[in-house]
Amino acid sequence: MDLTWFRADTSLASHDKITELVETHGARGKQAGFVYICALGHSVGHGTDGVIKRTSLKWVHGTTADAALLVAADLWETTDGGWRIRNFGTRQVVGAAQQAIHDAKSSAGKKGAEARWGDD
Repeated sequence: MDLTWFRADTSLASHDKITELVETHGARGKQAGFVYICALGHSVGHGTDGVIKRTSLKWVHGTTADAALLVAADLWETTDGGWRIRNFGTRQVVGAAQQAIHDAKSSAGKKGAEARWGDD
């Protein structure tokens, strides 16, 4: 059921929160920006609905210092046991919507196989 893509704004590099992050923190800000992108992919790919657990931070190539910068930049929110990507649900396919896409594709595949091979 994993999606192989996620949505990213084409103007992400010039978004005010990203530019402020990089201008204020230099290389550390760029690292945190990379963690943000990796977190989007991780969350969509693993169906976490924008939640990055403390134990998953290593899978997005991040540190707690990166997470703190992302929270300060208003890109992440602190939650129990980790963080949540701010506005994730308004920009990504999540939960029930992702399941509906999976189910529709599965059903279409079954119908196509029946049409081609019959139901013998």
